[in-house]
Amino acid sequence: MDIWTNLGKFSRLETQRLWLRPFNFEDSNDFYAITHNPDNLAFIFPTQASRSESDYLLVHYFMKEPLGTWAIEDKTSQHMLGAIRFENLNLSKGYAELGYFINQEYWGQGLATESLKTLSFLAFQEFGLKTLSIITHKENIASQRVAQKAGFKLVRQFRGSDRYSHKMRDYLEFHLKAGDQ
Repeated sequence: MDIWTNLGKFSRLETQRLWLRPFNFEDSNDFYAITHNPDNLAFIFPTQASRSESDYLLVHYFMKEPLGTWAIEDKTSQHMLGAIRFENLNLSKGYAELGYFINQEYWGQGLATESLKTLSFLAFQEFGLKTLSIITHKENIASQRVAQKAGFKLVRQFRGSDRYSHKMRDYLEFHLKAGDQ
């Protein structure tokens, strides 16, 4: 089975406390709660000033190409709390970056770690990937802790251009390889 068929097969996942599932437009209120709070977005994307900008982002960045992108939903409240997704998927090298974010109201509860561990396991066991990478801003200590709790190891620090402000920033790159989990 190819990776795209497997991503389709695993488009809805259950963890202990969460559903990882495709985004839908009913997530727009929960997504707006994330995007209009600048504290949620410091390391992700620019603050969305309006509801229409938030809806545009939801549709174009998370719904338009759903395979490899999951909404993180709390089983109890049924609220969409964040997202986790494969970025820069390179099938010939068996490599992907993982990106994730959680609404600030739910920080510190291990939800991003729970999601990341689940997807890392599937990436190696079901999707045939060999290396996963997480790139964080150097000052994003919380995201670095999530990566490390999920078994990722720091491999390098580098300086690069921020994708939105285009200012030079320091980044850290973490890797997890198949068999290291």
